[in-house]
Amino acid sequence: MSADLFLAIAGKAGQELTVESFQKAAGGFSDTGTLVGDRAEPKGQKESFGCGALVRLKNGRYEVAVPFRCYPPIPFG
Repeated sequence: MSADLFLAIAGKAGQELTVESFQKAAGGFSDTGTLVGDRAEPKGQKESFGCGALVRLKNGRYEVAVPFRCYPPIPFG
C-alpha cells in the first residue's frame, strides 16, 4: 500500500519528477476508493487510512479472519 501511495503521488507530480514536484503533489494529494479507503496528505501523516481486512493461513489455505471494513481514522500520538 505504501508503494501504491508513492506511485499515485508521483503520477500527480507530472512527467518531470523531482523532489520538489513530489513534495508539492504530496502537499495537496487525495484520492478515494483505494484498498485502504480514502487517502489524503498531509493529513495521512497524523492519521491512519481507515479501511482494511485481515486474513490468516490455516491448514495451507488463507481464510478471512476479519472482513474488509472501513473505520474512523486513528490519530497518531
